[in-house]
Amino acid sequence: MGLTFKNLGLLVATLFASAFWLGYSWGDSGQPSFPPVTHQATAAECAACHMAYPAGLLPARSWQRMMATLDRHFGEDASLSPEETAAITRYLVGNAADSATANERMRRIASGIAFNAAPLRITETPYFGYLHDEVPASVWKRAKIGSRANCIACHTRAETGSFAEREIKIPKD
Repeated sequence: MGLTFKNLGLLVATLFASAFWLGYSWGDSGQPSFPPVTHQATAAECAACHMAYPAGLLPARSWQRMMATLDRHFGEDASLSPEETAAITRYLVGNAADSATANERMRRIASGIAFNAAPLRITETPYFGYLHDEVPASVWKRAKIGSRANCIACHTRAETGSFAEREIKIPKD
């Protein structure tokens, strides 16, 4: 079962709706939606296993919870020294979706998460759900995507903090 014209139409419509919800402007300055990871230790440690996700994709309480449980990080032991853990936690919290430096898009993420919730997965946020709920299951199951957490499979400039719709590439099997 391949991608049908109907599913493709739904996907394109969702992308345009997402652009509206994010406040994306086709004539924008090319600035990233989310500041990319600039902290050397965070980039090195996180990207050793997966994309270094921009801190603005989760609120501070999520990053604090995640960094406190590195010994069981999504089925892996990602433990770091106390000094590295503290430095990375400070960076993530200081640049989180609810931080003082958050931009409008980041604040929208934080505002959609219940005050007492601290999701560990970006894919568990209402923001992610809103932007991706119309993506057909067949797209997620493709071998080259593999997981909803694999942002760079479709968002080719995700590591730079840019998730702009005009840069989306749906991988073919």
